Amino acid sequence: MVARAVAILALGAVAGQEFAGSRACTPCHKDVAARYAKSGMGRSMSAVGVLPPGRVESAPLKRVFEVFARDGRMFQRESGEGFAHEQPLAYAIGSGSNGVSYAVRRGDHLFQAPLSWYSKTSSWELSPGYEHADYGFNRPLASGCIACHSGRPRPVPQSSGRFAEPPFAELAIGCENCHGPGARHARSARRTEIVNPARLPRARAEEICMQCHQGGDARVLMPGKVETDFRPGRALSEIVAIFQAPRVEDTDLLQHHEAMRESACFQKSEGMSCHTCHNPHAAKVDHNATCGTCHKPHGKGPDCVQCHMPKRAIGLIAHSALTNHRISLKPRTAARRGLALFNAGPAPDASTLFQAYGQAMDKRPEFAALFEENLARANGPIALATRGRAALRRGAFAEAVPLLRGALEGGYRVAATFEDLGDALGRLGQPEESLAVLREGLAVAPFSQTLHKSVALRHIQRKDYAAANSALEEYVRLFPEDDFVRRLLKQVSGQP
Repeated sequence: MVARAVAILALGAVAGQEFAGSRACTPCHKDVAARYAKSGMGRSMSAVGVLPPGRVESAPLKRVFEVFARDGRMFQRESGEGFAHEQPLAYAIGSGSNGVSYAVRRGDHLFQAPLSWYSKTSSWELSPGYEHADYGFNRPLASGCIACHSGRPRPVPQSSGRFAEPPFAELAIGCENCHGPGARHARSARRTEIVNPARLPRARAEEICMQCHQGGDARVLMPGKVETDFRPGRALSEIVAIFQAPRVEDTDLLQHHEAMRESACFQKSEGMSCHTCHNPHAAKVDHNATCGTCHKPHGKGPDCVQCHMPKRAIGLIAHSALTNHRISLKPRTAARRGLALFNAGPAPDASTLFQAYGQAMDKRPEFAALFEENLARANGPIALATRGRAALRRGAFAEAVPLLRGALEGGYRVAATFEDLGDALGRLGQPEESLAVLREGLAVAPFSQTLHKSVALRHIQRKDYAAANSALEEYVRLFPEDDFVRRLLKQVSGQP
C-alpha cells in the first residue's frame, strides 16, 4: 500500500519522469483548464454531492434499493426479507451525459453501487448488470475501468483489485492522462518536456484516445504491466494488445476507433484522426464546420452528425446512447475470421493469443478451438492457472495442484487461482493444506464470496463445525444479500 505521506499531486518518479498534477498546469493554462473542466472528460469522476432521494423495487430480485442522506453523507441501501445492507457512496463515476454510477469502498477495495442515476429519465434505476443478478455491494470495479475514468489511480497490481489510501491521485481525467508526466515541464516551461498530441505521428496520437475508447473484443495486458503504465507518446502495444473479432453490425460501446477506421472519411484522408473532430479541451465542437473543410454543405439537415453519425442505444446500458463513429449508412461485411490485433505492435505470441481467445469465446464459441491450440503452446503463470483449472474440472486433482501452485508462485495471485488450488487440495483429502491456501487467498481478496464459502466447507470437511459456523457468520456479515447462506446459517445455528 502506498504510504499516506505520498502527496496526492506528486506520485514520484516513474521511469525517470515525475507527475505534477493538473493543478500545476492551471497557472499557465487558465483558459484551457476552465474549458476542460466543463467537458465530459473533465467531469469523468467526482466526489459525491447532495443527491435526490430514491427508491427502486425489483420484483425479479425481490429487493428494495434506496438512496438517502445521513449525517452529511449519501448512502445506498439494499433490503429484502430478513436483511438490510447499506454503504456510504465514495465516488461518482461518469460525466452525467448518459448518467452517473457510484462507487463504494469496502476496506481498500472499490465496488459498484446497485443504483445509478440516468440523465435521460432523471431517475434512479438499477446499475448496468444488476437487472440480471443481485450483486449487492460486491461487484468489483475493474482496474481498467478506474484507469479510464479517473485522473490517476494509485498504481496497484492488476490481480489484486486493491486500491491504496487514497485510491486516486486525481479524480477526473487530468492533463497528464493525455500529455504525460508534467513535473519537468512545470519547472522549466520548455515544450520539449511535455507531450503535445498534436505534434505526434497520427498513430501515436490516436493511441492516447484508443487506450480508453477502443475496448476491443479482447484486451490482454503485457506481462508485468497495468493500465496506468501507459505513457502518451509511447506505443500502446507496450502495455496492452487489443483484439477485434469480425462483426457485421455496429456496436458503439467503446469501439469508437474501430468504427472511425472503417469510415470513408478516414480511409480517404491522410490526416484525419480523433482530433480532427474532437477538441479535448472544449465542451462543445462545431462538427458542421469540421465536415465543411472537405464537404460542401447540402443544407438537407441542421447537423451533419445527426444523419451521418447517428446516436444509437447502448444495449448494455439502459437509457443511454453513443455516437456511431463509422460515418456511414452502408452495412458492414465481415471478410475475415478469428481475432485480429487492432493496435499496431509485435505479432502476438501464443501466451497472448490464448488469453485473447479465452476472453472472446464466451460470446463467440467458435473460438474455443483456437483457444485450446494457443493454450497448448503458451507459457507463463496465467497459462499454468488455466491448465490447472482445466485439470481440476476433469477430476485430475493431483495434476492440477503443481500447475496452480506454479501460477501463484509466478505472481498470478488472483482469487480464482487460490479457489482452484484450495478445491484441488480439499478433494485430495488435504483440508489443512487447503485451508492455508484459502486463507492466503482471503488476504489478497477478502471480499471473494467463493473463498469464504470454501473456508466453511473445509471446516466441515475437518468436522470442525464451530469453525464452520463462524465462517458462515462472517460470510453473512459481508454478503447479507445471499438468501441461501443466510437461511442455511439460521438452520445450522437453530435461529428462528
